[in-house]
Amino acid sequence: MRTKFFAFLLTGMLGATLLSGCADDWDEELTEEVSAEYENTEYGSSKDGGADNEGLELGSGLEAGTAEGALDENPTRSIRRSVTPVSQVLITKLDGTRVPEDFYMYRSTLDSKGQRAYDQICAGCASAQDTIEMSVLITEDELENIFYSVVYDHPEFFWLKPSYRYFYNDDGYITKVCPSYYSQDIDSLTADVEQSVNGALAGMWGLSSDVEKVKYAHDYLTQTIDYIKNDMDQSAYSGFVWNQTVCTGYSKCFAYMMQKMGIPSAVVIGSTDGINHAWNILELDGEYYLMDVTWDDPVGNPADTYYYNYFNITDNQMANDHSKGTSANGRGTYIDISLSLPTANGTRYSFDNAFGGNAYGTDFEAVNAEEPEIADIYVDEGDSTSDGADTYVESGDDYEWWNLLDDSWTKDDWEYDEGYYFIWDEETEFIYVYAPELDLFGAMEEDGDEIYWYDKESGEWIVE
Repeated sequence: MRTKFFAFLLTGMLGATLLSGCADDWDEELTEEVSAEYENTEYGSSKDGGADNEGLELGSGLEAGTAEGALDENPTRSIRRSVTPVSQVLITKLDGTRVPEDFYMYRSTLDSKGQRAYDQICAGCASAQDTIEMSVLITEDELENIFYSVVYDHPEFFWLKPSYRYFYNDDGYITKVCPSYYSQDIDSLTADVEQSVNGALAGMWGLSSDVEKVKYAHDYLTQTIDYIKNDMDQSAYSGFVWNQTVCTGYSKCFAYMMQKMGIPSAVVIGSTDGINHAWNILELDGEYYLMDVTWDDPVGNPADTYYYNYFNITDNQMANDHSKGTSANGRGTYIDISLSLPTANGTRYSFDNAFGGNAYGTDFEAVNAEEPEIADIYVDEGDSTSDGADTYVESGDDYEWWNLLDDSWTKDDWEYDEGYYFIWDEETEFIYVYAPELDLFGAMEEDGDEIYWYDKESGEWIVE
């Protein structure tokens, strides 16, 4: 029975991962130290009398991603499977809570297999793994779509470049993926960003509505960032820390600030006037909007100048001078992934409707930066090799997962094996399983072919 359940898990909602290193496969050095590389470079702000933006093409700067494939050193290598699930990487909002599982827009466009591969690659990139050994059957074309979905869903990966190397076997399936990184010193890069942006985020938290937070982020970025190219301008790091970036950096900075507020946002990629370009899509109250912070930057104008021409507009409006999913000069074929994003046709929170069309900017000094109230947060009190289990803190009370399905059950009633908890219910003739890493309950009848998943909010079972 357990073997059958595992088989369903392998083909169902739960992905798998096997991570190991093969840094020697790379032709380039992936472990460069950003701090050392740029320690002698001065990054000032032209809005404060520093560097000059003259002569730059505003809107250019989206790098065409690169991918280099090679036959695996063992061409007959089979794709190894694992019953250990890969947890979806979920950011923590400023209030300490995690975003929901459907928060990432590009991930939501993938089928179940693509999402499992996405989660595996995403987990590897989140920890700057040299090599991600795949346990999901995907082809080269599928890999391109999935990899760039990770890149443009996750602006918080400040270390990730839009490039990767991969290996495939004789069957044409991807065996290993090796992402490229600016640096693998994740802690240092993250600390630099947090130091630069925490005050701004706290100011956003004190605002009363999501659209006000959107406007704050728009104004903050157009007032603090200068449109200047640099060696990390495909990352939000350049915009937040150096205050200099290009369209990709603007867009990732905006998406990062939105995500910290719990507002879904992703980077849209395409072209303008024959130049590869990036902007944003965001969701407010179930409606989708487009935002181009780069083109609203008052380049060459006095400080405290604000533009809102590309603030919360529709696909039709953006199409006047932007081509979503279209690359310039035939470069960057991956760009068409943006064609699968939701249609942006919201009007409720356009600038005119939300703010009366008044072209005024945020008075940052008038916004009191407030430390957010930290909500009840996820706590891991167990380990993966013993009888440990995940618990939650809710209103000061321990949430005991083991008796959620039946008040009479105790933790000792569950059998632990390879990351899962099992229990056989003689009354219903169902085997129940709990996956701590995903906080998911599953169930399967002894002789049945259907797997059920428990929805804790509704208390109902959903057939897979």
